Amino acid sequence: MGRRLQLNFTPLHVTGDAIRLQTLPFEDSQQLRDLRTKQRERYALTRRGDEIVALPLAADVSPLGTPTTVTAAEHEPLLRPLLEQRLVSLLSANRRPVARYNPITTVGRVLPIGFVDVDRHIHLQSRVLISIRSLKLQTASLLGLLWDIEIQKSCATSLAELQAEGFRAEGLTVERQLPADDARMLPQRRLVGRVGGVSGTQARLSDRFQGVEEHIPLEELYLEASPENLRRLLQHFSRGASGRAQAKMDQIVFDNSRGSARLEHVERISSWVRSLGTIRLQEELSVDIGDLLSEKDQGEFPRFAEGTTPTYVFDAGTLKSETRAAVGLGKFGPYSRHVFTPTRPNVCVICDRKRRGQFELFLSKFRDGLTVNGNSLPFGRGLLGIYGLQDLTLTFVEADGFTADAYHAAASKAVRMGAEGTPWHLALVQTERDSRQLPPQQNPYLVAKAAFLSNQIPTQFVACETFAMAPGNLAYTLSNLALAVYAKLGGIPWLIKSDKAIAHEVVIGLGSAAIGESRFSRRERIVGITSVFRGDGGYLLSNLSNAVPIARYGEALADSLLATLQRVRSEMNWIEGDSVRVVVHAFKPMRSTEIESLKVALKGFSAFDLQFAFLHVKEDHPYLLFDNESVGMKGRGEKTPTRGLYAEVGHNETLLTLTGPQQLKRPTDGLPRPLLLTLHRDSTFTDLIYLTKQVYWFSNHSWRSFLPAAMPVTIYYSDLVAGLLGRLDRLGNRWSPSVMLGKIGTTRWFL
Repeated sequence: MGRRLQLNFTPLHVTGDAIRLQTLPFEDSQQLRDLRTKQRERYALTRRGDEIVALPLAADVSPLGTPTTVTAAEHEPLLRPLLEQRLVSLLSANRRPVARYNPITTVGRVLPIGFVDVDRHIHLQSRVLISIRSLKLQTASLLGLLWDIEIQKSCATSLAELQAEGFRAEGLTVERQLPADDARMLPQRRLVGRVGGVSGTQARLSDRFQGVEEHIPLEELYLEASPENLRRLLQHFSRGASGRAQAKMDQIVFDNSRGSARLEHVERISSWVRSLGTIRLQEELSVDIGDLLSEKDQGEFPRFAEGTTPTYVFDAGTLKSETRAAVGLGKFGPYSRHVFTPTRPNVCVICDRKRRGQFELFLSKFRDGLTVNGNSLPFGRGLLGIYGLQDLTLTFVEADGFTADAYHAAASKAVRMGAEGTPWHLALVQTERDSRQLPPQQNPYLVAKAAFLSNQIPTQFVACETFAMAPGNLAYTLSNLALAVYAKLGGIPWLIKSDKAIAHEVVIGLGSAAIGESRFSRRERIVGITSVFRGDGGYLLSNLSNAVPIARYGEALADSLLATLQRVRSEMNWIEGDSVRVVVHAFKPMRSTEIESLKVALKGFSAFDLQFAFLHVKEDHPYLLFDNESVGMKGRGEKTPTRGLYAEVGHNETLLTLTGPQQLKRPTDGLPRPLLLTLHRDSTFTDLIYLTKQVYWFSNHSWRSFLPAAMPVTIYYSDLVAGLLGRLDRLGNRWSPSVMLGKIGTTRWFL
């Protein structure tokens, strides 16, 4: 089937070439904020290095700094602040109030769900997002606008109005409405805390951000549009029909987020703004908005290519290889089959007493296999047959119920049994799907996991809802479970074949998670670090994974990279003068100071020819990519491009699609967003297409599931490490971070 790609980008056609501006010294951020507030109607202001650039919006404004004139062609970034101010004024003047800048967000109509009382208190409102960007085409770069739409839920009535209608807000999170300092903008809301009680016309906040007063008038507070708050509002105002009201809300969100609807909205709103005419920036300088770019525009569209599927390797000589991991495993067995130990794993099983019978049947299929309609794929041979194990010893330890205390007691008993008898290689823990929403201290699986990890025993959860799956679906779930278990036991299922054009390559991934006692206490961002290196003809995941507070991540990154390089240099017999490429995949843009400290830390490797590439892997950005020929599959993913498409879209920037129609799980999943990859200017290895393909390969390298991931494992695994350690850290005296300094910290315990 063909394809016809389209971006949410409209080029801007600039008329005129002279930009009038004034410059003054930059002192600090507060100076710039104050100037913007005072001069908003007269100037568009931006920072350029150690100076502030003031761009007059009218000819007769009083001067702020040293005047000069520059050409628009050579100073295109200066058009952006001018255009931003003009767009905000244009939208506001045409009854499209603006909620915020960057992206410019304008508010549309309220979409009723058909329940009168609910519609008074909960608003579903369309919001148009407009971003100003330069797009790299095949022959040149164009300044333009990126358009998007989202449906935002908000609680429309104050706590004073809710209380008058008998609604109790105790225990719920609230926002405070603040007046806007710009007449063109809507009032802003800021999350302030959690309601502890109500006395008269005042709410007392039991949990709040630092600097927020304890008592606030009810008329200034609004419920945050969180899932819990919306659920409570629906229960109170839908007259016993909260399920139907919620389903209607979900349907409206989906109807506006699926590919065809999103494209239709983008086309309509961009066409409407275009119809408002030429946008005047300064005297004799203006822009006109063009049509949305499509692949049919040939040279006026980025050249998208399709990434090749990685080759999975199942032996050191790379002779046993396949383009499908599951097929290769079934044909050759795992990469480490000849050296893997233990071949008879001793596994502890923790379960709720009333679930034991179901769990036993499930684990019998896990051990020996499940054939569906006479077909042995994907799991007819079971864990033992596929992974070449001789046996699997399962010992049940029952919990008195599915509670944190009961599971902690059962795990503690199991740990004593292992210490007194044959040590455990792994613990399988039965959970319930909804337990993921529980606070860490009340989560049975997390409490049990902490007990086992504290004794250097990896764990794997199994949700009891899995037991009732239809055989066809169960076989795939068992297959993914076996893959993760084998990796947690220390096995290597496969490698990804690598390009041997360079002698050595090490890739480091940075992921993150925010933790804290509550949303209103000081939250610490934890950074997870995962290492991948190339050896034996393929990419191999290192066991050196770590997680640290963000304040220390630069130091930890250097330590992790040094440890990986030292290990690999020893194992792979590096020779002085060899070329070594170091690639960093980061969840945030790296600062130049961090990069310099990293280079200083690696001075001990000056005998090698070191190259660096620092790649920011971004999920949150304004680009959307449509395929007008894509009808999706099984009701999912209409207008969604296939997985693996990539193109350069900016200076040192590429787009990469990692979620195609096949990867969407539910018909209600909207249009997925591609990844935006940005290469840091201090990189010495600058082949962005190679680096983009590498990210694509690594998204196929997860040992947690046979399904492709929506992120490369370098960041995906790092997120898992950071998230799990962050949640474990909230268990109080049931967890000590020093546990990870032991052997367990060198395993794939986080899968």
